[in-house]
Amino acid sequence: MTPIKPIQIGLINITRKRVATWQTHNVQLASFNVASLRVTWFRSATLLGCLLTAASHLEKAFVGCEGRIVTMNGAVYGRTFSSSPKRRRRRSVMSFEMVRLDRGSSEPLYQQLYRQIREELESGSFDSSASRVPSSRVLATTLGISRPTVNQAYSKLLVEGYFQTRKRSGIFVTDHLPATFLKAARPAMTARTEHFPRVARRVTRMTDFRSGRQLDVGIGGPPSVTLVAGLPAVDEFPIAVWERLRAQVLAKKGAHLLRYASSRGEIELRKAIAAYLCDFRGANCHPDQVVVVGGMQQAMLACALALINEGDVAWIEDPVFHQARNVLAFVGAKTSPRPIDREGLVIGKCSRRNSPKLILVTPSHQFPLGVTMSLKRRKSLIEFAESGDGYILEDDYDSEFRFDGPPLPCLQGLDNAGRVIYCGTMSKILYPSLRLGFLVAPPQLVDTLVKVRAVMDQHSPAIDQATLARFITEGFFLSHVKRIRELYAQRRVFFIEQFQKWLGDYFDLEVTPAGLHFVAWLRRGEDLPLFMRAREQTGVWSRPLSFFCIKALLDPAFVFGFAAWPQAQIEQGLAKLASAVKQLKQRGAGNGSSSRIHAFSPATSPYWPPTAVPIN
Repeated sequence: MTPIKPIQIGLINITRKRVATWQTHNVQLASFNVASLRVTWFRSATLLGCLLTAASHLEKAFVGCEGRIVTMNGAVYGRTFSSSPKRRRRRSVMSFEMVRLDRGSSEPLYQQLYRQIREELESGSFDSSASRVPSSRVLATTLGISRPTVNQAYSKLLVEGYFQTRKRSGIFVTDHLPATFLKAARPAMTARTEHFPRVARRVTRMTDFRSGRQLDVGIGGPPSVTLVAGLPAVDEFPIAVWERLRAQVLAKKGAHLLRYASSRGEIELRKAIAAYLCDFRGANCHPDQVVVVGGMQQAMLACALALINEGDVAWIEDPVFHQARNVLAFVGAKTSPRPIDREGLVIGKCSRRNSPKLILVTPSHQFPLGVTMSLKRRKSLIEFAESGDGYILEDDYDSEFRFDGPPLPCLQGLDNAGRVIYCGTMSKILYPSLRLGFLVAPPQLVDTLVKVRAVMDQHSPAIDQATLARFITEGFFLSHVKRIRELYAQRRVFFIEQFQKWLGDYFDLEVTPAGLHFVAWLRRGEDLPLFMRAREQTGVWSRPLSFFCIKALLDPAFVFGFAAWPQAQIEQGLAKLASAVKQLKQRGAGNGSSSRIHAFSPATSPYWPPTAVPIN
């Protein structure tokens, strides 16, 4: 072993009176814990013996302390510190900012201060987590009065039981307030006739009927095995990698990321998105055409606000994601639901007066039916939009998650007329609460969309944008997509097997080559009420297909998601649902239901692809 140069270390010499003194010794290298006296590589055996002799004294005198080597003036010294330092509990402090003192009043200042503080406490408007009151010195400085005046007011409040002192902590509002609190005069509450508030028509036109506690959870519902479509596996996201990249961009750019950012989006992120779309989605775009937005919902709203006047016609797929329908209703568009056939959205014929100003489509994987728009229909749709001076909003939904064959190029890559606005989001690929998405607009619309986006919320968080740019450019994004696609493929196969095992007697499962959900068609319409009640009992909130329909008349079916849950939870959810339905059938809970069953079926409807296959 190569000799190590001796250094000096200060050691603590504990006498019988437990007085610590410093002694300097030459040692080879020392690293020790005072409690256990772990000592390594000592040159001096005498020193080691001395330390062992003092072990009992050290252990008693410095329980919970460790020796640490520090350097001072070229020498190394030992110091002690507590291994479990006591942290002072932090509390919010009441500010009493609403206190107003009148120096011209005949009422003494201390009495005014006392009265106003007591009234604030009696009103019950203070936050219980902010029960500590400011020190007399701080409050005197804030109000511009003398400290004895504050002390005099505090003394009265202490005597009357509104305040209490805690040793070495300060003055706090009493936990149990005096009896006068209960007798405090309160303004009389006059009975009011309940009425609905006056709101704008754009709000009442929406189809979102949630209220109260229902608005406390996200659109995916509570965090349980709900089997709701559209939820990704957030537990598989590489948080450690993301946090490391986040720390790196903060260290490199620092305060720059804390200022207001561009409404277009960070240039590094726009470059990374443009490169990805050109390479992997067949898009034809430049970073200057990319606008970073706060997710798909904001992308749709920005385009609708920029291109639709109230009363303008807008086309939308039917059935459709319900929030897309709400966007068009919010801006006052005259929504025209278009049916879906085996090639995608049905174009049909319309007069120039009723030609749409905006067409919302999901050509890669139509939600919820799962149809992929054919190449012929894509070209026809672009020609139709150009002839009517309209625009197409392409939601590239689930394009990364195709499990059978290569993905088709995006619609924007086929557009030579500047009629397609391409939209994407990171919600399904990374995690929904990131709230980052993007638009790729024709050059003539970019500035308009940036202005509309700026009105909404100026820009998305710059720190998240910079982190995502690094995540993409350093290869983590593609690596994550590849890994998560393999995981979803496994869960997809497992879901099909378990669905046949538990619910195969009730449904025909629609298997499409892409996407993170399935449509399951009920074999017997009379079972629909049973499953609606079973959903409520089990919390497996797979939505009925009719939830997404506007005018479409289709057989009863349910939309099941599978991506967000591991295999054990998928089996648990399906088994729970099947068990609930079985129990309801035994009790005859579904008999006599007036639930409406449409006469159209996948096999007979001219607007439905005949791909629903029983899984036997």
